[in-house]
Amino acid sequence: MTILEVSATTEARAGGDIAPVIASLPVSLVAAGPDAGGPDLVAVDGGPGWPQRAADRLAHGVRGLVVIQPVPVAPAEVPTASGVPVVVDYRFAGNPAIETAADAFARWPADAMIEVSVVGSDSADLGRILVDQLATLRRLGQAAAELDRLTWRASGYYLRGATATGSPLLVSAHVTTGEPSALRVRGLAADGAVELTVPNPGTARPAYLVRITRDGATTAPSLWETSHRAAWRRLHAAVTETQPTADLSDLRKDLAVAGRVLPTP
Repeated sequence: MTILEVSATTEARAGGDIAPVIASLPVSLVAAGPDAGGPDLVAVDGGPGWPQRAADRLAHGVRGLVVIQPVPVAPAEVPTASGVPVVVDYRFAGNPAIETAADAFARWPADAMIEVSVVGSDSADLGRILVDQLATLRRLGQAAAELDRLTWRASGYYLRGATATGSPLLVSAHVTTGEPSALRVRGLAADGAVELTVPNPGTARPAYLVRITRDGATTAPSLWETSHRAAWRRLHAAVTETQPTADLSDLRKDLAVAGRVLPTP
């Protein structure tokens, strides 16, 4: 196993739980020391100005890059990776249970409803939450093709639309400190349902996935890995095994959809 050196800004370390991730992947990652040369992998915070920070790092010869929880920007602002693997580290969309849930949504009926909701504690995060929700849908194989804004306030939002396969879509976020942050996806079909709950990675709890059919309910095995750890593990594989990533191109597509409903600054 190739060990890669990791460097990150203070903001990126706080947002991506990088120290715990490195500690949990000791044969894959190590923190770059003060006397080290250029690190192999670099993390940048996804706060305002992240496209320029990412472009600067990509221009300085890193082997891989992580963008942590990006805020919405115009699709044209997203930098080009130029062959360097880039992984976007989302709070929810990177959870490994998403891949299992995608199997449950395979061949989803076009007339069956999909709902995606998030509970958060900070109204300033609503843009990030929406990008995360759209990335979750894409990774479920149910990318949003259109969205219309019903409401958008400091307390949250309600959006409606449709997936690329035609399924009706309801996307919402609710700001509260009354319950832990989490993302929930619910698919409702005439002969069954899919329910997925992804907790905030800071809780260290596993996602919960249940599939309901006429024969009963089946709960998927728990996967004890956070979205942050999965993101870094995926980047390590992309760099050492030359596996391409499409995170930035997918992000551009999701930002184009998000731009239709985001409030004007």
